[in-house]
Amino acid sequence: MRRVIVAALLALSASQMSGQRLEIRDVFKQMPDSLMPYLSQNNRLDFIDFLDANMKAEVKNRLGGTSEMLGLSSDSLSIRMSSSLRTDLFLMPLSTPVDSVSDVVVMVETFLADSIHGQSHVSYFTTDWKKLSTVPPLSDIQQKRIQACILQTILKKDEEIVNKY
Repeated sequence: MRRVIVAALLALSASQMSGQRLEIRDVFKQMPDSLMPYLSQNNRLDFIDFLDANMKAEVKNRLGGTSEMLGLSSDSLSIRMSSSLRTDLFLMPLSTPVDSVSDVVVMVETFLADSIHGQSHVSYFTTDWKKLSTVPPLSDIQQKRIQACILQTILKKDEEIVNKY
């Protein structure tokens, strides 16, 4: 397990030094287990491997249920943790760095009571998973993207509301 962590850290450092843009998959691999207690680091790595192999990205989580990664792009991912919890992560660049932070990770956790009622909690982190105490200065487009994610998850049946964002 140490080899995996060391290799991932080296890969992350190499990509940053070579000027390549950081991707959400790199940040997700380094996420502390405490921030996503449903999943172990091996579960997170399996998700990415499964999607890269064009397989269904489904794992048995720590609570004995099944979690599924629904989507992965260079700057976002979405996971159905259980029938009542969905987690979305976004990697968003800041137009103006704040305290040497140029990218933030936005975590949207949506707790669903049924198919149309739910509540979302939004948290902000640095790319090395330090929680930000204030909301970073996001553009209007970035804020609307977060809001659309919340609405899409909670109001699945009402496409008209989702589409106006």
